[in-house]
Amino acid sequence: MTKVGVNTGAVFEQLFNTVLPMKGYRIVGKEEYQPFLPPSISGGRHIPDKVIEIPESDRWVILSKKWQETPGTAEQKVPFEVIKLIDTIKTSDAKFPYAYIILGGEGWNPKLKDFYLKGGLNPYINGYDLVRIVNSDQFLTLVNRNKL
Repeated sequence: MTKVGVNTGAVFEQLFNTVLPMKGYRIVGKEEYQPFLPPSISGGRHIPDKVIEIPESDRWVILSKKWQETPGTAEQKVPFEVIKLIDTIKTSDAKFPYAYIILGGEGWNPKLKDFYLKGGLNPYINGYDLVRIVNSDQFLTLVNRNKL
């Protein structure tokens, strides 16, 4: 019996692979961005879900996608992801000015999701302004309006 919610992030992933290039955002290859990524604070390499190039600029933005279709642990991983992204941004020689965490799916605890989306982590994490937490609808609106 297959557990509900397993591998459902693949559809979410495909959405980004389709929509971003359609709006002029180039998905940067791992071999291109890897030299700019410092070792992760956890000791290994931080491998982002996506790195995109902002059209008509030399800026790259890190995208971290968190899909939660059923109740689970993705929502508990958000604070540490914020910390890892801040560290990456601050030690990347200004290649990454900011990052996005995109929350998708209907399995989020509503209070916790609202807490993240309204900047609830801000008082607890120094540098929080470098990471923008948005839901998938907000992110798609930003992409559609070329506002990343």
